[in-house]
Amino acid sequence: MDKERKKKKDDWDDGVVIAPMNGDELPKYRRMAYLNRAKRPSKEERLKHKNMYTKKERRAIVRAGLLAMLPRLLIILAGFGIAVGLIYLWLK
Repeated sequence: MDKERKKKKDDWDDGVVIAPMNGDELPKYRRMAYLNRAKRPSKEERLKHKNMYTKKERRAIVRAGLLAMLPRLLIILAGFGIAVGLIYLWLK
């Protein structure tokens, strides 16, 4: 019975591989990142790293990140403000 199952295939399935997905089809820069990628760490390791900082330290890290992004945000908002001002003067 197993031989019958192995021999019986669908009409469309002839066993030919059209596009092997082993990473050879990627560009060189992507292939290197794809092949050298590390395996995902286990759940225990991820949870261990999640609780590495205290609540106070996590807040300080987030605050420092937001303060580092603040000048860029202000520059973008100033640029939009200048653009809106110029459009207002132009259409006036």
